Amino acid sequence: MSRAIGDRYLKPVVSAEPEISFTERDPEDECLIIASDGLWDVISSELACEMARECLREGHSEALAAIDLNGSPQMEDEGIGAMYPTKGLMATALLTRLALGRQSSDNISVIVVDLKRS
Repeated sequence: MSRAIGDRYLKPVVSAEPEISFTERDPEDECLIIASDGLWDVISSELACEMARECLREGHSEALAAIDLNGSPQMEDEGIGAMYPTKGLMATALLTRLALGRQSSDNISVIVVDLKRS
């Protein structure tokens, strides 16, 4: 909305037209990552997919440790389950933290959709 309201003076340099692409789904697709430039400017597609896959497949403790604000390992307890009730949310948090750690200079929005979740 910010590009539609109040940014008239930026019209010559900012496009309000969204970038849209269509891709056929493959039965082997595991996840869909929807993210802003704040992620893609500092993390490759390959790394983002690898990290999301790890979280979705295993929900590794290493991923939980990477999410911790202090960088110290976390125990898988009720608090973690409440903060990240799904592996998709855990993958989202991990990718966001990684972009922040790589000092992304743009806003960071990330959604990870688990396409295999039944």
